[in-house]
Amino acid sequence: MNTLITGTSRGIGFGLVNEALKAGHKVYAVARNTSSLQKLAIQYPDQLMLLQMDISQPGAIEALARRMQDVNLDVLINNAGMMTLGETAEDLAQSFWVNATVPFLLSQALLPSLKKSALPRVAQISTLMASIQDNTSGGYYAYRSSKTALNMLTRSLAIDHPSVIYALIHPGWVKTDMGGARAPTEVAESVAGIWKVIMSMRAENSGQYVNFKGEVLPW
Repeated sequence: MNTLITGTSRGIGFGLVNEALKAGHKVYAVARNTSSLQKLAIQYPDQLMLLQMDISQPGAIEALARRMQDVNLDVLINNAGMMTLGETAEDLAQSFWVNATVPFLLSQALLPSLKKSALPRVAQISTLMASIQDNTSGGYYAYRSSKTALNMLTRSLAIDHPSVIYALIHPGWVKTDMGGARAPTEVAESVAGIWKVIMSMRAENSGQYVNFKGEVLPW
């Protein structure tokens, strides 16, 4: 199987690359800097393709789609994202671009490759902080709202493209650079759960919003 993962230089993205490689997938790992993936590339020379690019930059999504145009893409994992505590117009615009618009545009651009697969799956790494119903603490305006936008965009994709299976996955509060040292969930636990959810995605559940344990989350 062929899997493309964004934001793979560290944390959850790096862990997902490892998980996919161990499962025998051919992995296309997208990152702004692929130096942290070089050892894996040596270990898996026939399985791991390193694609060094910043997909948030103009023309990058189109270039990636051209690179993948002859690939039967089975799994797309939009993991790349950002968090800011800022509340300015610039903070909001950048967060919406990186967290919602880019994964949406990439999901669209790669549809021709995905539709070559017998069981195409798109996993968007979302967050419970995007849940309107669950928000009882406020704050994090840019991060929360941009991920909520990603949720809605993905639900619409699931309706408009029924031949592709979509899921929005909350990875948990994870010990990463974003999650911080106080986070209760280790990267390995989160990654194993996310991968299990992705591999169990089926058409009847397309557009679902779940956590890394497969539990349905409130919108």
